[in-house]
Amino acid sequence: MEEWGGDVRRDDGEGAAGSAGGEAAPYFAPELTGATAPPVPAERPYRPWARRKLTLAVAAALVVGVLAGGGAGYAVQSGRPATPLPPLVGAAPTRPAGPGPTQPAPQAADDRNAIFEGNLLKLLVAAPGGAKHSERGWLTQSELADELVNYNAFEELNERGFRRAVEATWDSGHDDEVTTDVLLTQYRDDTSVYTEQALRDAVSSMDFDHQHSGISLPGTVDGVVMPSTLPYKEHDLEVYVGQACARVGNILVEVYISSLDPVSEKALRSVITKQLERL
Repeated sequence: MEEWGGDVRRDDGEGAAGSAGGEAAPYFAPELTGATAPPVPAERPYRPWARRKLTLAVAAALVVGVLAGGGAGYAVQSGRPATPLPPLVGAAPTRPAGPGPTQPAPQAADDRNAIFEGNLLKLLVAAPGGAKHSERGWLTQSELADELVNYNAFEELNERGFRRAVEATWDSGHDDEVTTDVLLTQYRDDTSVYTEQALRDAVSSMDFDHQHSGISLPGTVDGVVMPSTLPYKEHDLEVYVGQACARVGNILVEVYISSLDPVSEKALRSVITKQLERL
């Protein structure tokens, strides 16, 4: 037996016999012993500050480059001569000598807000010449609710933002006992157009047997005229009542004409048209 690099070889007859018989001799891989094994390389220690220092160095270089560029630009610009600013386009305006032109005083008709905020009583149409028992005045909310047909009229006036109301009444002075009543009611249309709803309710309340169906009033959006050709009894009298309604802004216009004779469309339109012209 012979040692060869840590390997063990057998040189006895078995080996020779195996070779002679044509069979290959077995090969044994050399074993590494403590004396023959190569030394294990030592690992390099991990140093986290090495990469961080590199990042800080790059950032510092960038900052220094920006500062250096800004300083160089400032040095170049400061060495150049100052550029003067251009003069003003024109001189300051001067007031012409003498008094200015006179302006006419504004008219109330040119200011719609002045109409709606003014004295509503002065906007009522005037009674015709020869009229008797003419009355003009303000109506409280309770008085207006008493004139309306609806039983809960007072609550509805509250819900619609009732503001104020005026009324004018006159008799013709003839034997036909014609009485004309004009009513202006103003609402606070702050959050909703309550005047429009009030007009629809007034038109629906006109639908009686003694009145014709509504006829559109020219020059208005939803004005209606309802003449009367059939009488109805009132205290053993046969009375004809015609009605007309329209609105201007937040003011509701109502005209009522009662007579012992039929009330024509022409008579109603004449009164309400004059009233609308004042608004």
